[in-house]
Amino acid sequence: MAKVSKSIVVNASPDKVMSVISDYAHYSDFLPEVKGVQVGAVSGNAVEVTYDVDLKIKRIKYTLRHQKDSELKASWSLLRGEFMKGNDGSWMLAPIEGGAKTEATYAIELKLGALVPSSVEKALAENSLPSLLENFKRRVETKA
Repeated sequence: MAKVSKSIVVNASPDKVMSVISDYAHYSDFLPEVKGVQVGAVSGNAVEVTYDVDLKIKRIKYTLRHQKDSELKASWSLLRGEFMKGNDGSWMLAPIEGGAKTEATYAIELKLGALVPSSVEKALAENSLPSLLENFKRRVETKA
């Protein structure tokens, strides 16, 4: 299982960052690898979301259970998916400069199919993380 974490500073308040993080239905608008999103059952502060994603090595579908743990933390876990055995992670937000900016930390534990070496999992997670963070940052800052 590949475990990676990275932070980025966003020029917006934590609530604006969280609003983009939790707007799952629009991920395909600003994340080029996301080809489709289907928002499913909602239960309290949790929601099931199915993604159609092009990983470059394979196009897959999987369903995550997203949960807003607090105003500054959101997490997810894999419910089901093809080619994917594990996908758990979180967003942690920390206000900086009096809340005018936010340090957003994205952490993920990724486990792909049994025939995929851990080095490939780690490379996939690490290589996609910088662009994912930049895409979220750009989306938040253009909406702020």
